[in-house]
Amino acid sequence: MAKAEASKEVRRKQLIDATMRAIGRYGYASLTLTHVAGEAGLSPGIVNFYFKSKDQLLIATLENIAEEYSGLWQGAIAKGRVSPAAGLAAMIDADFHASVCNPEKVSVWYAFWAEARNNPHYQSLVMGLEDEYLKETEQLCARIVAEGGYDGVDALQAAVGLNAMIDGLWFDCLMSPSKFDRAAAKRTCLAYLAAVFPAHFGSSAATRRGKGEIEPAIALAIDQDVQGRDAHRARLAAALRKRLEPVGPMRREALAAATGVSLKVLESWLEGRAEPTSWQMGRLLVAVDAQLWMEVYGPVHEEAQRLFEAKLAQQREFANREQASLDALGGKSKDQK
Repeated sequence: MAKAEASKEVRRKQLIDATMRAIGRYGYASLTLTHVAGEAGLSPGIVNFYFKSKDQLLIATLENIAEEYSGLWQGAIAKGRVSPAAGLAAMIDADFHASVCNPEKVSVWYAFWAEARNNPHYQSLVMGLEDEYLKETEQLCARIVAEGGYDGVDALQAAVGLNAMIDGLWFDCLMSPSKFDRAAAKRTCLAYLAAVFPAHFGSSAATRRGKGEIEPAIALAIDQDVQGRDAHRARLAAALRKRLEPVGPMRREALAAATGVSLKVLESWLEGRAEPTSWQMGRLLVAVDAQLWMEVYGPVHEEAQRLFEAKLAQQREFANREQASLDALGGKSKDQK
C-alpha cells in the first residue's frame, strides 16, 4: 500500500511539472490536458486518471509551487532570529533562488496572478501567501527601524517597496530571460535596503550568511530624489495617469476593478498619497502594460546598477594597483639576487 501511494505521488508530481512546462509553452488560456500529457510523455487517459479535470490539475499545480516557494522563504526566516538584517537578506536570496526564480516558474506565477481575480480559490491561496510574506518582511523591517533608530522610516512602506521591487524583477525574468541576472537582481534589492537602512546594509554593515560566514552587504547610496517614497509615488501616479482617460484608453473604474481595489484606493495612488502592495502591483502590470514597471522602478534600478558598476570599477582599479606593486617588488627581489 505504501509503495502504491508513493508511486501515485511520483506520478502526480510528474504531471504537475509537465503542467508548468505546458503553461510556459502554450499559455494558461490555451492549455489542454492533451498538452500536459504530451509534456509528460503519457497518454491523456493517464492524466484523467490522476486529475479528473483541468481545473483540478491547475489548482494542484498552484498549490505545489506555492508550497515550494513558501517553504523556501520561511526557511530563510530562521536567519532573522540571528538578526533582522540577516533575515531580510536571506529572504532576498530565497526569492531569487534558481529553483524559484526561473522563466518557467515565473510564467506560471504570472498566469495564476492574472486569473486570480476570476477564481476565488486562486485568489485565496495567492493573497494568503502575499499577506504572509508582507507581514514577515514588515516585522523584520520594524525590528531594523527599532535597532537603528531610523526616525521617519515606516516599516510597512519599506516592506511594500521591497516586495514590489522583487515582483518587478521577477517580471524582468519573465520578459527577458536571456538577459536576466539573479545575482544582479539581489544586488538591486540590497541597494534599496542600503538606501533605507544604511547602518544595517551600508558599506560599514555586514550580513551574516550561511553557517557563521560573514560577507559585506552591497553598499549603494541611491540618491534620495530617485529612491525617496514621495518620488516613487509621484512616478507611479504619473505613469497611471498616462494610461487613464482622457489621456489614455482606460477608465478609472475599469482599472480599479481589474486591480481588485476600490475607486477610492485608486484615487489615492493617482494623487501620490499611497502606493500598491506587491500583489496589487502585479495586478496593475497585468491590467495595463509591462512598461509601467520600468516607468516606476526603472530610475531606481538604473541608478543602483550604475553605482554598483562604479564600485566594481574601483575595486578592479585597486586590485590592478596592488598587482602592479607586487610585480614591482618581485622585480626588485630578482635584481637584488
